[in-house]
Amino acid sequence: MEYNQHTRISEIIAYDKSSIEAIASIAPPLKRLKNPILRKVMASRVTVREAAKMGGCQVADFVRALQPFGFQFVYATDDSVDISGETEPTWLSQAPPSDIHTFDVRPIIEHGTDPLQAIMAEFKKTGPGKILCVVNSFVPTPLVHLLEKKQAEHSFTKTVSENEFHTFFLKKNSTARPAPPIQSNVIMDDEMAFGEVGKKFSADQTKVIDVRHLEMPLPMQTILAELEELPEDHALYVHHKRVPVYLLEELADGAFEVHIHRIAEGNVKMLLFYKEAMS
Repeated sequence: MEYNQHTRISEIIAYDKSSIEAIASIAPPLKRLKNPILRKVMASRVTVREAAKMGGCQVADFVRALQPFGFQFVYATDDSVDISGETEPTWLSQAPPSDIHTFDVRPIIEHGTDPLQAIMAEFKKTGPGKILCVVNSFVPTPLVHLLEKKQAEHSFTKTVSENEFHTFFLKKNSTARPAPPIQSNVIMDDEMAFGEVGKKFSADQTKVIDVRHLEMPLPMQTILAELEELPEDHALYVHHKRVPVYLLEELADGAFEVHIHRIAEGNVKMLLFYKEAMS
């Protein structure tokens, strides 16, 4: 199999399951792939280059580990990344220290709190053309995708050690238009309306998952991974602790219809399905 730095880990595993052990052996953080639940969440959304950053290693380490299994690395034609190491982009290397604001979220995570809202608040305070540096113990891939959808013009992650990663976000110079409100594909239902929608799908057509026990950002990643595999005539029933605002922003393109029934604090039910399934 030929692959490059943009190939998703799930594609490599699908080709040869022996690659799980090979990738897990590259660096301690990548041992998470041995866990079936974490593998399902991570592998479908992380590329080889992103996995290398998560592991605090280099793409070249993947090349060496996968070569005995018949994998052949081929440079992507649209990318000139050197697999021997990381190179800071010009917008970062030439930025004066006064333009970079560093925000360490590790203490927040250690206290068991989700740092996402705090990060978004810090990014909101970051001036146009300035840089926010988020210090974390892992590469926050979902955060990178989320901020790139908002006002981050570029992002770059620097590996300091296997337990410390600095992710830099360059805020756009121009003032971006405010994010659109939640689309009409999101419906807040009462108990009766939510039940009626659920009746349109049989038990065989409904996949039920519970993400209440998962730490952020795993709930959003888990739901998105399930939606990627959801048949068009099926529904995903989710037990959640809260109304997932950032997930709804991910789904704002309207491909899915989302019904939400908030029963109480810490008890939210969601039903997601392709709009075509109800037409």
